[in-house]
Amino acid sequence: MMLVSYTFVREQIHNYMKDKLKSTRKEAKEEIQARLIGDLKELAVKYGEGSKKLDKKIEKESKQLAKKLSKRLNLKKDQSAQEQPSASGQ
Repeated sequence: MMLVSYTFVREQIHNYMKDKLKSTRKEAKEEIQARLIGDLKELAVKYGEGSKKLDKKIEKESKQLAKKLSKRLNLKKDQSAQEQPSASGQ
């Protein structure tokens, strides 16, 4: 019979939850970045001419902003980004 210590099990659960939180935060970062890039490029074309230089700048700044925003999110440990209720109240 194999005995497993309480601290070992607790540490395993803690590591699992930490990994899950990291993956959820990464998903949120990628989604924020994709939406920012799409919306900003659309606005740039609407109000002026787009350019490769401007597109590159939008992508770089969107990546940095998405990283900062995802760090500040208060994610629930037991839900991934897809499982969270939508803002529309449904």
